[in-house]
Amino acid sequence: MNTKSYTLSLSPNEEKIAQLLTRDAWTYFSSMISQRDLFHVKEIPMMPRRGVMEIENDAELIQYYVDHAHGYSDELTLLGWDAEEALWAADSFVAKMEAQTGILRGTEMVKFGS
Repeated sequence: MNTKSYTLSLSPNEEKIAQLLTRDAWTYFSSMISQRDLFHVKEIPMMPRRGVMEIENDAELIQYYVDHAHGYSDELTLLGWDAEEALWAADSFVAKMEAQTGILRGTEMVKFGS
């Protein structure tokens, strides 16, 4: 079965992780040069709201989300989050993405993220 997109139900903390990832995905994929990479700009999800996120079934885009979810602990700490809370939210978000899409976090990310 080839799903066109995935819909995830997120807790408020997971939603914040998804919002930060979405914000940064625009910069990441917009800076690409090739036509294939520029295509991703159209696939970047809308900003997650009310606990719902929809993401296109694109392996490279999904891989970006699962690989970079743990990169926000410093920013979230500045926003008043506890470091453990940020780690839990990222772990939980990645687990949902992996379960829904079947795409796993890169092995080098697992060492640093968990």
